Amino acid sequence: MMKPGVSGTTALESAILLYEFAFFELGFSHSHFDVRIENERVVAFHKRFGAKIVRTTTLDHFFEYSKSDYEKIRPKYAKFLVT
Repeated sequence: MMKPGVSGTTALESAILLYEFAFFELGFSHSHFDVRIENERVVAFHKRFGAKIVRTTTLDHFFEYSKSDYEKIRPKYAKFLVT
């Protein structure tokens, strides 16, 4: 959820910060989450990041995203990383 009027890159920046923290600070190797099927923009967003649908119900797509998948796409978004 984003507050109206935020930058167009806010969702992207939020996802990057989340994955950085989960994978590199907390040491998680995978992320598991679900998105409503009708939320096509969010489904497409996660697919572009490299997340894979592992199961679908009548309401939701269930995704898995690995640290190794994130590491492949990470250089593309390096400008959003705080060093």
